[in-house]
Amino acid sequence: MKRFVVVLLALCIVAGGVLGYSYGTKERLAPPAAAAAEEPAASAAPAVQAATLDYEAIYALHEPDEVVMTVGDKEVTWAEYFYYLYRQAQSVESYFTSMASYGIESSWDDPAEEDGTTFAQLTVESADSTALSLKAMESFAEANGITLSEADRASIEEKVKTDIAAACGEDATREDFDAYLAGFYMPSRLYDQMNELSVLYQKGYIQLYGENGEKLSDEETLSWLEGQDYMAANHILLMTKDPSSYESLDEETVATKKELAEQIAAELQGMDDDEEMMARFAELKEEYDEDTGKVMFPNGYLFLPGSMVAEFEDAVKAQEEYQVSDPVESNYGYHVIVTLPLDPDAIVDYSSNGTALTARSTAANAIYAKALDDFTLEQAVVPTEGFEAPNLTDYLK
Repeated sequence: MKRFVVVLLALCIVAGGVLGYSYGTKERLAPPAAAAAEEPAASAAPAVQAATLDYEAIYALHEPDEVVMTVGDKEVTWAEYFYYLYRQAQSVESYFTSMASYGIESSWDDPAEEDGTTFAQLTVESADSTALSLKAMESFAEANGITLSEADRASIEEKVKTDIAAACGEDATREDFDAYLAGFYMPSRLYDQMNELSVLYQKGYIQLYGENGEKLSDEETLSWLEGQDYMAANHILLMTKDPSSYESLDEETVATKKELAEQIAAELQGMDDDEEMMARFAELKEEYDEDTGKVMFPNGYLFLPGSMVAEFEDAVKAQEEYQVSDPVESNYGYHVIVTLPLDPDAIVDYSSNGTALTARSTAANAIYAKALDDFTLEQAVVPTEGFEAPNLTDYLK
């Protein structure tokens, strides 16, 4: 079986069928984007009708409560497994439909991966992987003594009420909602389990690492950062492009900014005491820095290779801690860069709701995910004697 991103992804795959998810992004000091290529228009050729599966026929192969596999001591019923299969198959059929709009015919026997795995095979493997991940999460929680409190259950109940209202209307009942779930083969109990596992996942993190990763030591955090090749630096940027239009400034202005950058670099490089130099750097940054990111990252950037413009990253790599660069030119302008030591509490990113994510919390999340991933990889899907996953190509309409 191929390795997939485990529990958190599995939760999204399963629960995504109910109300859906959205994810935030953030801007970084990255290479300026070239003009976006226009998406090719759909082909004028007649659309090709993609083959679809007969889900009712597949579902009728077994009784809903029949146990078709186990993961450790956890049983997986046919209704649960079929839902995983259905969700993945729906994603594949959506892809087929998209390709058909361009006149491109797709088949369940077509290779979906470089090793020749077909779409039909990948759908079954994904269902197996989801079953493995979710049951492993349940076992992981038990192994670590992670349980739901009364307050947790009350919170889940409020979420259920919200989901019912969103899906079926303010006056809808749980019976109405269960019927809604059945419309896309999601067992009511599985929906409840997803809510529980989502809370258990978060509780496990807090129990092991703290609300914001504060239980992770400086040493553990720094070791993780170093293992990921994180770098830290601050800079004073004098832009040579108009920040709104990104058009180049006139030559005289550019020359003036270059001269100023040289003066700033020379002053800082002439200071022997690191603490005094950083204090002066902060003053000069406040006065001259034109990087729009300084509001969110006032103390500089903690970043991975490839996430900054190459000139910036190369300068950081070439310097010792607290060393100040000569002016470095990039498409943004002139940078005066100071390389910094890694800081466990430096801001790495921001969540979609604007919460600062520190190096410590980022490391704790990654370590927690790996612990859960490693636990999952020790588990195995064991089909019940006599059960075989359906050959999906036998059930094409």
